[in-house]
Amino acid sequence: MSIISRQTSVSIFLLIPLALFGCLGDGAEPMTEDQRHEIERTVEARTWEFHAADTSRSAENVVDLLWPEFTLLADGARSTYSDVATGSVAFMSEVEIFETVWTELEVIALSSTSAISSFIFKDRIVMKSGEVVESWGPNTFVWLKRSAEWRIIHTDADHYPLSGG
Repeated sequence: MSIISRQTSVSIFLLIPLALFGCLGDGAEPMTEDQRHEIERTVEARTWEFHAADTSRSAENVVDLLWPEFTLLADGARSTYSDVATGSVAFMSEVEIFETVWTELEVIALSSTSAISSFIFKDRIVMKSGEVVESWGPNTFVWLKRSAEWRIIHTDADHYPLSGG
């Protein structure tokens, strides 16, 4: 059994990029519980918008949820906004069916302008070629609010074969 819980380890690993992006200590007044809950409700809704964009195979709607400085760490490989914008269009054009179930969604407001959402996904993707890809894993979005709009600045996701999960 690990001394550090999964939630603690996720929190520790997120603090470094959050500090680098200036998400922590943004100088805002402390949030009230009502403000915290409102941020968490808003970010949860934006997280489900991402889910809808994925399952409808809308690369444009996925990219619209990202800030231009967006970075992705997926399965140990880093990608930029440009990589994801181009790659999403190419990938989605090859997908016939995109089924994904997200569970254990948790949203944490870090400040009035930053939050994280994390969940476990189970994907079943059928390519137009007939290939079926099934995987599961953890996913974390780091959200930033600018000009009253919440978008993702960073994503971390790991994919494991569904048979292993």
